[in-house]
Amino acid sequence: MVELITDKKEIDKIITEKIKGKRLIFTEYYKFGILKKGIEHQKVLEIFPQFEKVYEIEKERLKYGDLGYELFYKLSNNIYFSIATCPKNNKVLIIHAIEYKRSLEKRFKR
Repeated sequence: MVELITDKKEIDKIITEKIKGKRLIFTEYYKFGILKKGIEHQKVLEIFPQFEKVYEIEKERLKYGDLGYELFYKLSNNIYFSIATCPKNNKVLIIHAIEYKRSLEKRFKR
């Protein structure tokens, strides 16, 4: 089950406690995905630390029991970016990155 987090204080708490300042590990799935989608790794590295642009987080229990956090960034009027993460101790696995050139309002309507 996916939990949608939109409260700014809760978003900041998750980022501070689980993601910020940890060593990033880029999975093979991530590497294959950005290649397939034509997203430059450098772009992901530039967007990732812009936590002030995160406006929603999807929290989900992953396949092997870990908690995953997908960060949704609003970059401009119709450009959004999501980066799926899985915090593990002092590391954060980066699972995938997706760029959306459209509004995500329909996706988040529950």
